[in-house]
Amino acid sequence: MHLLAGRLKHYDWGSTTALADLRCIEPSGRPEAELWFDSDDLPYLVKVLAVQRTISLQAHPGAEQAHRGFAAEETAGLPINHPDRSFVDDRAKPELVCAVTPFEALCGFRPVGEAVEVAAALGLPDDMVAVLDGGPGAWPSLVAGALSGRWDNAIDTLVEQCAAGLNGPLDDTTDLVARLADQHPGDPALLVVPLLTHHRLQPGEALYVGPGVLHAYVAGMAVEVMAPGDNVLRGGLTTKHINIPALVEALVPAVGPPPVQAPAADTTDLHRYDVPVDDFATWRLAGTAIDVDERIGPDLVLAMAGTTTVGDLTLGPGQAVLIPEADGPYTVNTDGLTWMATVGAT
Repeated sequence: MHLLAGRLKHYDWGSTTALADLRCIEPSGRPEAELWFDSDDLPYLVKVLAVQRTISLQAHPGAEQAHRGFAAEETAGLPINHPDRSFVDDRAKPELVCAVTPFEALCGFRPVGEAVEVAAALGLPDDMVAVLDGGPGAWPSLVAGALSGRWDNAIDTLVEQCAAGLNGPLDDTTDLVARLADQHPGDPALLVVPLLTHHRLQPGEALYVGPGVLHAYVAGMAVEVMAPGDNVLRGGLTTKHINIPALVEALVPAVGPPPVQAPAADTTDLHRYDVPVDDFATWRLAGTAIDVDERIGPDLVLAMAGTTTVGDLTLGPGQAVLIPEADGPYTVNTDGLTWMATVGAT
């Protein structure tokens, strides 16, 4: 086994202090958005996210779209690091996001009836709301129309109403729209925001985000475990490349908001999150020790609070260790919080 050096990613939505505070080091002075733990020996990727400004409204493609999109951009000769590139590999990107601090996320469409009521209360255009007469299957059409500017004349009215507040059950929604409008003035994606499910995860709670689920992470720190694909199809709330046709194609309209997962009373010290894929499995350890005897691939242990020992290695917050399958059984002991990623079939 050996320590993994986390790779720091500087994106404009990142916190300037959270990841440095986690690791007890001096901040760099730049936004520090993600700390990546990856290796050619790992079939998955683990990140720590520190979100200060909203990450883009986005979805990830399924395997078939990823394969087709990657092949098309390769054929077109678009360099892999070109800013207008949407498909940097031919893999899907299912992911699990686990809150370390209170974590705010938009994820999945509201039920249609609820979305219609919210849209009416906020005064969204009648012809926009009428799109949902087609039921859940109409979500891609609504998203395509909103992001492509069909109802841009309604953005200012929505923002003004949300800034004023409604003094009722939609206060949380209006506050969110007003905050995002400050970050991204005039962005057409603001029209979609109130129609998505707004999650406020508490530490330890998690969301599984499969391909085709529209989402945006708003604020907080989280551990993210995912398949190693890195295709992001953005629709707004970003300064990066937007690809509305590919995003709309990726959407899975019949999929509602994912359920919030939380450790049960009998799994508060050791909890495995539920993911419907074999790419990875994710465990949360809180003040406990476990013996890992059965191995079918490489494991990664990431310490996030307190002191964690893995075999003869001692980890502090923000440090991770890779344990190859050939190393055999090992023991993890933590007096704080630790996440463990394994190959999913274990």
